[in-house]
Amino acid sequence: MADAAAASAGDDGHGTDGGTGTESESADRPLLGTVVGLSLLATALRLLDLGARTAHWDEGRHGYAVLRYGATGVWEYRPILHGPLLAHANELLFYVLGASDAASRLLPALLGGLLPLAAWLFRERLRRSEVVALAALFAVTPALLYYSRFARSDLLVATFAFVTVGLLVRLLDTRDPGYLYAASVSFALAVTSKENALVYLACWLGAGALLVDHRLFWKRWSLVGDGDRRLAAPAWFRDRVDEAVLLFAVLNPVVVALLPGVGRVVAIVLLLVALRCALWVVPDEGEAFPVIVGVGVAALSVLVFVGDAVLATYAVAWLVAGAYVLGVLLRGSDAGRTLSLWRGPVFLSGVVFTVLVAGLYLPRGQGLDAVAGDPLLLADLVEQALFGSWTAASELWFGAVQDQSILPYTTFFLRTLLAGAAVTCVFGVAGFLLDRYRDGGSRDLVAFCGYWGLVSVLVYPIVMYGTGPWHAVHVAVPLAVPAAVALSQVYRWGRDAVTDRRAVPAALAVLVLTGAAGTAVGAAVTTAYLGPTSPDNGLVQTGQPGTDLDPVLAQVSAATDGHDDGPEVLYYGASFAMDDESAADRLPVTDEYGWRNDSYRQLARNEAWYDRLPLPWYFEQQGLETESVRNATALRAALASPPPVIVTRAVHRDTVARELGGGYEQYELQLTVNGTDTVVFVNASTGRESKR
Repeated sequence: MADAAAASAGDDGHGTDGGTGTESESADRPLLGTVVGLSLLATALRLLDLGARTAHWDEGRHGYAVLRYGATGVWEYRPILHGPLLAHANELLFYVLGASDAASRLLPALLGGLLPLAAWLFRERLRRSEVVALAALFAVTPALLYYSRFARSDLLVATFAFVTVGLLVRLLDTRDPGYLYAASVSFALAVTSKENALVYLACWLGAGALLVDHRLFWKRWSLVGDGDRRLAAPAWFRDRVDEAVLLFAVLNPVVVALLPGVGRVVAIVLLLVALRCALWVVPDEGEAFPVIVGVGVAALSVLVFVGDAVLATYAVAWLVAGAYVLGVLLRGSDAGRTLSLWRGPVFLSGVVFTVLVAGLYLPRGQGLDAVAGDPLLLADLVEQALFGSWTAASELWFGAVQDQSILPYTTFFLRTLLAGAAVTCVFGVAGFLLDRYRDGGSRDLVAFCGYWGLVSVLVYPIVMYGTGPWHAVHVAVPLAVPAAVALSQVYRWGRDAVTDRRAVPAALAVLVLTGAAGTAVGAAVTTAYLGPTSPDNGLVQTGQPGTDLDPVLAQVSAATDGHDDGPEVLYYGASFAMDDESAADRLPVTDEYGWRNDSYRQLARNEAWYDRLPLPWYFEQQGLETESVRNATALRAALASPPPVIVTRAVHRDTVARELGGGYEQYELQLTVNGTDTVVFVNASTGRESKR
């Protein structure tokens, strides 16, 4: 990523284009101090009263699963619970700190607080004021603050993905292989945080394609070139590749994807033609011919005798032949020498990535324990960790194609961005345009992050599972870079106006900056602290309980203290009843998923367990045993030995009260934002006796 030279120099300073220069240590020190200060501020904001908000359904489900993991020592990847990183981290945190809402959110909070430090990675690509603005945006953008205080993996994957980009930029700036190893670790953590790390790869590819398009066409660079025009391709490549080779290389995968069955015969024929055309690349290398023909004949033979396996064979054949041709292409060139030099670090970073991903996805429990007695089992577990996890994730998250109109999802997503990242989005667009059309041309980093954010806006309404406001995080992070450029530009305009004693431009700059700061900070305070469960909060998802559960949970704890005569909690009604309570010993309580009422959800007789959330998370913390009944007859039988706590929907309040006959306090709850009126009956006498 070679950036065009940053704008004019001055006391604000800027990074160099290709990463060959550095700012003086004396200039870096105050900049680093400012970034660290913003990171400390961000951390404090995220840790402040971290456990105050009642757990969202997702938080409750994940916390409950981690408690069961800690109790049984058994864990394996379940796509509905997302990647393993948060589960393993929280299992350790619960062991050290005890299970609580605050402990479950500690890792996202700390990573969100450290995210402003990532701005330091771009110090040679951005002005000093742009680095500061980027760190400030990461600290106070409402969506980033809210979901840093939330036990979900979205903030984790966004942070690690952005850090990966930053480390790769530093790799280009310094040519230090240490950054490559660090990037492999960072992206491995992204992949183990949540499955949409693969969506990040897609967005990066889309952004990269747009960036290449910009360099080739908007900047009017040419593949073949003439005269003194700057060329997109180096001379050694242009001299050995013609348009025919490139055309066949591009068309072959397309043909395979679009033409199943008989079309694969065409694909293999095209493979042979393409490989024959590759001889044009190496006109004086006659020994290439037998290799290329042999690969093509092998692929054609597999087509005839194996059939369905031809697609995989085709891919392997093309990779083998392509690798051979690439090796000839690069022989004796600067690029070839560079690849040879970096062959070891690239291989080692790949090993580091694979080991980390496999290690975190590796199932825990009896299978892993058995490896000590039979090391050969490790291969099966690694296969399950890598390929089994991918199969499970693709079946749930990538196998279910949305059949709803995309418009409602897009509208919802844009509303969420307005509520959670308005300043970042507005200034992100402005910064992208300002940098694109400035003197000297746009910087690749700013353009790439702008395209990355744009592609994310287009992609997430398509791939989002339900209406999750947390997806705003994945747009706010990349758009923060061009937004920082715009804020820095306004600051410099204002500074120059003050220097020139131009009152009106200076006042306008102050107005814009204070307005942006006030809007971002005001929205952050409102969404994260003043109304974190309010239906009017654009970042609140439906599964967020509208009631503070702490008072009733305190009464439940008092009422169940010392109870040893059967289950402490009884759920009543079809909304909560399960046919097999033991199914909740490990999540998910259901094993099948499918479409129902235009939504992709669990399909099994025990699915009512999910309607209890987040209560199971809190009851499990207290070590309470639960059971459930479906109808009044079963309720009457269960109340022969009344449990201290009964949970039911409000529509069954009178039925339960009549059967109990008194002695229980009633507490009204909303287990979602609204529409889930629930009543908890707590044995008042038991509670009072416990208190005494």
